[in-house]
Amino acid sequence: MKRQAFVILTTLSLMGMLAAMSVNARSDMRLAATSTTREKSSLGAVLFYNAGSGVGATARIDSAGSYSFVSSIRGFARSWTLIVGASNGGVLFYNASTGDGATARVDGTGTYEFTRSISGFARGWTHIVSANQGSLLFYNSESGAGATAHLDSAGNYQFVRSISGFATGWTHITGTASGGIIFYNASTGDGATARLDSAGNYTFVRSIPGFAVGWTHITSANQDGLLFYNESTGAGATARLDNAGSYTFVRSISGFARGWSRITGVSNGGVLFYNASTGDGATARLDSAGNYTFVGSVPGFAKEWTHIAGL
Repeated sequence: MKRQAFVILTTLSLMGMLAAMSVNARSDMRLAATSTTREKSSLGAVLFYNAGSGVGATARIDSAGSYSFVSSIRGFARSWTLIVGASNGGVLFYNASTGDGATARVDGTGTYEFTRSISGFARGWTHIVSANQGSLLFYNSESGAGATAHLDSAGNYQFVRSISGFATGWTHITGTASGGIIFYNASTGDGATARLDSAGNYTFVRSIPGFAVGWTHITSANQDGLLFYNESTGAGATARLDNAGSYTFVRSISGFARGWSRITGVSNGGVLFYNASTGDGATARLDSAGNYTFVGSVPGFAKEWTHIAGL
């Protein structure tokens, strides 16, 4: 793979209370299922969700890439469009058609706990990503609108600010646990980097042209690691994106299986691959330098998980 990089156009112009939310904490248990126990650490947890059935599950991936199923969860609302896991354990659910939302948390043992329902989100957000523990970036690929917020380890949500002037058409946005954000356009190979601090404040860093086109997945794992994957060709690559938003290419990787529909990373370095058509899975790990190691295949997953959120 050629050395790659990124562009984001001139960014930040603060708009007024454009878009993310008015927190309306109605305790509506329809919106997310619940279980009860709490643990301080959230590293390595994974949340599965099926938007058609409202079924969910949790699991753990440790820092060596070993996978452990934890529990099934029923009673989620159906049709969540986006589910975002933060490395501090917070989880945000969002419906782009209605503007409804909800928050929850998953602890380090994989135990899930519903927090609250939230109404009044702007409709139409196409991307919501977490970076720097619980900071969140919202983006609309059609309008270029954006916003930031913060989600703490207890699942409490706080709007920070609206942002205008993003380029339209970003196909992928990925945040790292350390606070870096990468923007990528799969059609053009353009990219850019930015950063979110722990309070949800956004800073543009730089544009980076020349990425390979056609990456279908960009996943973060560990604190700074990035994994690129092309579902059609099986090509891959790794890179690092640090807390200042500085991007460093590490290496190209060939020989991935084709057809992985979901790739999810967790902040301890574990990576989960999943094929929604077959139920096949696999695990790997990214170390702090962006070095990739395959761990093993994991057969027998339920089919048709529509969302898998890593924490």
